Parts: sequence; structure tokens; C-alpha cells
Amino acid sequence: MRLKGVCYDTGIATVRGGSTRPELAAGVVEDEIRDIATGVHANAIRISGDDPDRIAHAAAVAARQGLQVWLSPMLPNADAEATREAIAECARVSERLRASGARTTLVIGCELSVFMAGIMPGATHGDRLALLSDPARLMSEVIGAGLDPSAVFADFLASAAAAARAVFRGPLTYAAGVWEEVDWSLFDVVGIDAYRDAGNRATYPEMLRALVAGGKPVVATEFGCSTWRGAADLGGMGWTVVDGAAGRLRDGVIRDEPGQAAELIVLLDQMDEAGLEGAFVYTYVAPSYPSDPDPARDLDTASFALVRSWPHGRTEPKAAYRTVADRYLQP
Repeated sequence: MRLKGVCYDTGIATVRGGSTRPELAAGVVEDEIRDIATGVHANAIRISGDDPDRIAHAAAVAARQGLQVWLSPMLPNADAEATREAIAECARVSERLRASGARTTLVIGCELSVFMAGIMPGATHGDRLALLSDPARLMSEVIGAGLDPSAVFADFLASAAAAARAVFRGPLTYAAGVWEEVDWSLFDVVGIDAYRDAGNRATYPEMLRALVAGGKPVVATEFGCSTWRGAADLGGMGWTVVDGAAGRLRDGVIRDEPGQAAELIVLLDQMDEAGLEGAFVYTYVAPSYPSDPDPARDLDTASFALVRSWPHGRTEPKAAYRTVADRYLQP
């Protein structure tokens, strides 16, 4: 694959109401992005967040490191107007970078049917994720709310893409959930959050090949696995083994760094074989899932990060970090 990417979070709202990165010093951003370029050997970075100033700073740092910069605003639970304005602001940042010579792509949203208010019922993205995973409730609640999610979703993507193109002259994409139906004629690149789990494992290669057959470049805007034994069966929902109220892992969860690393390589192999243009590992670091000497409270076990976070800012590479770095060094 041409694009060897890593996702990088500058801070977004969590399902429990806090922020994934309540504090983020400029020096930390510079150190982390330098490590993505020189330690993980990535050549691209997808920068997400809800603060345009943080996104702009991280993007400038990434451009100086020679990385291809994919800007991806995320405002969980914002309405359509606020989301569209965040996209427009990131489009302005992207255009300034592009005009200065950086290789820049704008991701106009991520799984908006869940993360944006007004498409599906639910007060928060946590509520909407729960609804999406319960088909028995989904249809009745959608009908009860008087919503047409497909139409609202399609209309928003069209208007957001038009607003972005009015400002940004570079390539445009969207980070789609596997359940979302997207009109890819609006975009230059097909973007898919390509998580694999027990439910789609058998059809996963077929799904990727079908996207490639559409004729446009296809990039996995996210893919990953959390760090516990059996996490590959839950795919993108691996974080749900945390009991948030108790601040601990659910009973029976066992840390498994080699398992996380092995799943990432399998996914990279399958994306290569399907002909994807590139992929972004989710994610570099997740300080909101801190480690603890007590295995039951070692929340990093539930994280997708390549780097293990300890309290007070200490980090260390996980097995997946080294595995991905070795893979990205290959031609």
C-alpha cells in the first residue's frame, strides 16, 4: 500500500462525558508526531479532534515531518450546523497547508450517522451506538422519532462536501462506518473505517474488494484491535470491556499484546491483497485509557493504541507498535 498511516487524536468528547485528551501541550504533539514519522515509519497521519486550533497545530507539525496530512474534524453530538462549520474551518486549514506545499486530504466527517446529532435517535453518540447494535430496537425507534436517517445523512454529506470544496482544492473523502451507504461520487477517495469482527470476518475481504471495484482509490481511514485476548471478535467495539462506573475492566479480560499485533498484520495483509491505496492504524496513543499495575485496572488493555499510556505522561511502545513499524519499513 502506498499510504502507511496512523490515526492521531488531539481530543474529542468521550461517551462518558469527558475528553480523550483534556490537556495536550504543544511539545507533546511535536514529540508524538515525530515518533509516528520516525519510530512507526508512517508516511501519513489522520489528525482528528474537536478543537480547530489543536488540529491546525498538529497538522503543521506533521507537514514539517514530511507526512501526508489527513484532517478529520470530529464533534460528537454536535448538530448539523456546528458540524458543517467545523468542516469548513478544517477546509481552510487544509487549503493553507496545501498552498504551502503539504500533501493534504480533508476527511469531512467520521461515522456521522452515530457521531452527529439528528440522523439517528439518541441524545449522545453512546446512545446511538447502543441503538445501532440492537436491530430489534433500531427500526421502531427510528419510526417513532419520525426520522429518515438515509435521507438526512445523504443531504448532509452533499452539503458538507460542497461547503468544503468551496474552500479546499485538494482531495476530499469521508470516513464511513461499514453500515453506512455513501454516495462516493461526492468524493475523490473512498474512505472506510475498516474494522473486522466475528460478524464480518468471513465477508471482510469481499467487502474490501467490492469497494476497490468501484474504481476510486480506497483507503481504510481507521482499522485496529484492542489489547485483550479475544478482542478481534469485537473489532471496533473492543473498548466496551471497560466498566466505566467502576474504573476497571470487566471480569475475565486478559491483556494480550501479541494478539493485538497479530490481528493488525492480518488486516494489513487483507487490505494489501484487496488493492487498497492505504490504511490508518487506529490509534497512536490513548491517554484516556491509562495503564495500572493492577491488571483489573489496566485500562490500556481495552485501548487500540500502539503506545501504552501510564499516569503522569509516561508512555512505552507495545508489541503492536514494533510490529507495525517493521511492516511500514517494508517497500
